[in-house]
Amino acid sequence: MLSNFRSALLLGLLAISHLLPAQTRPEPEAPKRTIKVRIEGCAKDTIYLANYYGNKLFYSDTAVADAKGVVVFNKPRGYHSGVYAVVVPGPAYFEMVVNEAQIELATDKKDLLGRLEFIKSEENKLFIEYIRFLNARKVEGDALRSQSAADPITKATSKARLEELDKAVKEYQKNLIASDPGTLAAALVKMSMAVELPEPRKADGTLDSAAAYYQYRAHFWDNFDLNKDWNVRVPVFANKFEEYFLRVVPQIPDSITTQADAFIARLGTDELFKYSVHTLTHKYETSEIMGMDAVFAHMALTYYCPRNGQPGRAWWMEDDKLSKLCERARKIWPLTLGRKAPNIILTDTTEQQWIGLYDMPQEYVVIVFWDPHCGVCKKELPEIYKAYTSTLKDLGVGVFCVAKAVDESLLRDWKKFIRENGLDWVNVGLGKNVYEAAKQDARQFVPRLTTLESLNYAETYDVYSTPKLFVVDGERRFVGKQLNAEQIGDLVKQLKARKAK
Repeated sequence: MLSNFRSALLLGLLAISHLLPAQTRPEPEAPKRTIKVRIEGCAKDTIYLANYYGNKLFYSDTAVADAKGVVVFNKPRGYHSGVYAVVVPGPAYFEMVVNEAQIELATDKKDLLGRLEFIKSEENKLFIEYIRFLNARKVEGDALRSQSAADPITKATSKARLEELDKAVKEYQKNLIASDPGTLAAALVKMSMAVELPEPRKADGTLDSAAAYYQYRAHFWDNFDLNKDWNVRVPVFANKFEEYFLRVVPQIPDSITTQADAFIARLGTDELFKYSVHTLTHKYETSEIMGMDAVFAHMALTYYCPRNGQPGRAWWMEDDKLSKLCERARKIWPLTLGRKAPNIILTDTTEQQWIGLYDMPQEYVVIVFWDPHCGVCKKELPEIYKAYTSTLKDLGVGVFCVAKAVDESLLRDWKKFIRENGLDWVNVGLGKNVYEAAKQDARQFVPRLTTLESLNYAETYDVYSTPKLFVVDGERRFVGKQLNAEQIGDLVKQLKARKAK
């Protein structure tokens, strides 16, 4: 427990490699505060004040120490409540709680934490005393564990003493929280504590692990006040946020979106809403895990983009960036796993015979979009063909290979590549003649032979780069995307095994 708290809320010397530039967009007005710092050994040095946003530090203010090593931070826009760091040349830093109008402290560059003294700040006095109490209990606990490992005879005695230490820490925490309600220091202590819950039991007395999980998830945020902006400026909240959405919530898109919506609905401040929505949206927009683009699309369409005549809720987004985000989400959403693939009807290399995706007889179909002038495509397609002939074909998998062939050179190279590599799966494309004729009047093909979605397949399937690959099942619903040749076979085997149960 001690190590968990310290990793969540370090108050000591750490590497400063993750210190980041200041945010570009202005923050809302914050309370006016004065922070006076005296650091022995820092005369005439430039000293920085940094604040947490999530679990990363950002520069907030800067000042030059006088001949006595004194700096005063009091920027007109004020400072929001949260955990801050004072950064000295080295670089090295120590952290403190900012939640009062006046803070005054002193320390020594040679031992920032050990010599740290708060002259004015009841919350920091409270908190530094707590940290030192934890450190002392940790030293004692480490010694007991070492003694027990070296001398097994003392194991029972050491265990009893360790339990006493843990009980003492919990008692200290509870007393601090009860005696100093409303302070950020007390809130930080409470955030670090595990929620104590009864163990649910089955009728036979054994632990009900399923009920225990749901109980744990339901009470995960009990020690957090989700109506306080300061959550976004203390690392313990960001760490718990990551833990919740990465390890507590099942890593299935529907589960993530359901729990995200439920969590966001509980938030009582604009800043918490912004942090949570932005963090989740960005995480899943950039995720390389198959299927997680569905979470990004859900977040964007639910919280950012206008719908049903109502504006979006992302008040922090500039209009041009918002427009691009929503355009991207609307393209991705129809292509997420579980949704039905749009039919594609295009011609073979003769530009005479029209073949449709939905006409494929196989239970599973791999849809491949490629460009005959794409170097990566020309390397990957033969690998997919090897897997097709050695494994996929016997598994009942077909390949529907869609090429871009809109000019004479592309059309020629498309046919040549098929011949040279013996690609005897279904090859279709948007050929030069059909493409040029459709530009003049698409009605000669639509709806008699094909669809506008097929002629505009690059838009329909969001083919902004190639190769692009999807796998669809018997109902022509997406079950996989952007897989390599080996992964396609593994996926189909898993789906067949699951279906056979």
